[in-house]
Amino acid sequence: MPASRLALPTALAALLALAGCGGVVAGDAPALLTTDAIAARAADAQDTTRGTRAASELAWRGAQLRARAEQIRRASLPNAERSDLLRRADALKQQQD
Repeated sequence: MPASRLALPTALAALLALAGCGGVVAGDAPALLTTDAIAARAADAQDTTRGTRAASELAWRGAQLRARAEQIRRASLPNAERSDLLRRADALKQQQD
């Protein structure tokens, strides 16, 4: 069985085992996070603007990189970039002469 097919039965078995406990599993266990840490995480989770902004910034950067990669593959540079490269090449040529 592939790993994805094993994940669902494993998760179901774990949930059924926990449901069979019928109560608090370890009531005297120490908390993993403080109440303040839990409250801070809950407040951060409610603010989705930061994640949305980061996701759209990454999507924009990805689109720019893909477009530039396609230009390079086709060896078609924009006119401004082509003229700048030719100007720089001429300047280097004149320095060598």
